[in-house]
Amino acid sequence: MSTPDWLVLVVERHQAFHVIGSAEEALDMLFANWPTASGAAFVLAMEACAGTATGTVTQDEAELSFLAAALDANVAFRFA
Repeated sequence: MSTPDWLVLVVERHQAFHVIGSAEEALDMLFANWPTASGAAFVLAMEACAGTATGTVTQDEAELSFLAAALDANVAFRFA
C-alpha cells in the first residue's frame, strides 16, 4: 500500500523491476531482495523503514535512508 508521502521508486534487481511506494514496501525489498545484508546504510534503512510503523521515523526520513542504502549497494533506481 503506497502513501502519498513517498515518491514512487522503480528499483531494478535481478532483471526485474519493483515499484516501491512506501516504507513498508521498501522494508520488504530490503529483507527479501537486497544484494547485501550488512553495512551502515543498509542497517539504517532497515531501522528507518521499520520505525515508520511505530511513528518514531517519518516517511521522508525512511525514504532518504532507503535511497542512501540503494546508492551504497549500487542498486539501480529511478523515480516514476
